[in-house]
Amino acid sequence: MIGCDRGGIEEHAVSKGVERMPASEGVANPVDVGADEAARSDRPWIVPAGWTEDPEPRQMRLATYIAPDPSGPVEVAVSRFGGRVGGDLANINRWRGQMGLPAIEEAELDAAIARFSAPGFDGYETRIEAPSGVMLAAGVYDEAIGQMWFVRATVPDAAVADRLQADVFSIARSIAGLGDVGDD
Repeated sequence: MIGCDRGGIEEHAVSKGVERMPASEGVANPVDVGADEAARSDRPWIVPAGWTEDPEPRQMRLATYIAPDPSGPVEVAVSRFGGRVGGDLANINRWRGQMGLPAIEEAELDAAIARFSAPGFDGYETRIEAPSGVMLAAGVYDEAIGQMWFVRATVPDAAVADRLQADVFSIARSIAGLGDVGDD
């Protein structure tokens, strides 16, 4: 065997870094956001009334919103990645895995998601219920930029999911220029 003359294993720490959004002028606390937010090209979504943006940067997120709920505040993440990120089935199965559930097969995909589309966009919404809680997640592929947007929240139970589902999914639909759930 040929190798370098060093023996043993070396360990190196590599920081992943955090995606940072430009800071808003003079904003130190969460701010109310709304329809004006969608006018910015880097944020083509509309945030439900009463939600606030958490100014703390998070890895792999463009924005984190705090949705008020009687059970306590709920964190809603918005992110974007190049391409289709493995496809719809891979995304659903990744989220199912995060919720402690087994993967589904391609034949089960259409029963697990609700699809929507608009010119230049195709998307889906899913509600993944597990003993650990409920994940509300939506993906929107934007053909113009060749990227996939994701909106996702994990809540403790079905009651909280029932209260927030329409608002979480409305953010994803607004990226595609659609109105409320069912308006496609």
